[in-house]
Amino acid sequence: MYTPLGVVEGSMTLRDATSQSYAMLEDMEGENPHHEGFNFRHALSELAEYSAENPDFAAGVGIWMMVGFSLLIAGLILFLFSEIKAVLVCRDQDFRKSLVDAGYMSPSAAGIAELEMRESRSMIPRPYLSVGGMMIIYLGLSCILYPICDILDIIDLPTVPCILLITLGSFFASFCIITFWLFVVWSCTRPWAAIAFLIISLSGNLLLPTGSPVLVVIWMVIAFGGGYFYFKYIPEQYALNGDERPSWVQDVGDYTISLDPGEWGDAASVSYQNTVDDVMRGMPSEATNLLSSTGLGGGKDK
Repeated sequence: MYTPLGVVEGSMTLRDATSQSYAMLEDMEGENPHHEGFNFRHALSELAEYSAENPDFAAGVGIWMMVGFSLLIAGLILFLFSEIKAVLVCRDQDFRKSLVDAGYMSPSAAGIAELEMRESRSMIPRPYLSVGGMMIIYLGLSCILYPICDILDIIDLPTVPCILLITLGSFFASFCIITFWLFVVWSCTRPWAAIAFLIISLSGNLLLPTGSPVLVVIWMVIAFGGGYFYFKYIPEQYALNGDERPSWVQDVGDYTISLDPGEWGDAASVSYQNTVDDVMRGMPSEATNLLSSTGLGGGKDK
């Protein structure tokens, strides 16, 4: 069969070019064995070999992880203790409001003003305990992620942005954890606010692990922009107009921390007294009377 000369020459030229390309790739592989990109199996093998040769490295990683998880659990317990107490107070206030709205109780009933004052005072330590728990959670996650810098160096990956990775990674991770538990705790009494927390947490867990700057920016707009709009801007607009907020506009209280050392002492004193009161309420009456007589439970010596 007749074949035009131009097609034959073109086919030979393409074949030669392909052969030359394969030869160049083989030369590159001989000079740089890492040109194919990151190999997870090879990196894991290097890490295992380095750990076997340096037992102190594995021990150090274990210590960092143990300290990090201990701080994470301690911070989470402190945070949940503070928030659950706030939820219980909020539920009591909502119940009284429903009784007043239904006409079963007068707003000026005996003991109501004193009860509300006592509840308001019991919430003084809440911002310090909750924010303190958040900071401990962040510190714990930072300790957990800290060994990543050494691991990246062992498997020959860039370590220049490692501190930035730990700082931002711990912040974003702690933010997602905190908003998730806020959803869990407040879902029974502030469902709309809880849904907002859930959206922030779920979107962070979906978008942040991708590492895409665009998706990270999208999440930041959702988390910080949406959170400010729902929890700050909308309530302020209703307050300025003197209108009653709709049922779907909810908040979970104030987290403002004072810089006045005197208020720190007041918060610590109230927190101690709240703890003593909680313990005494769970004790038998005889033990409560005995503890009160010593002055430890707020009583006076007779």
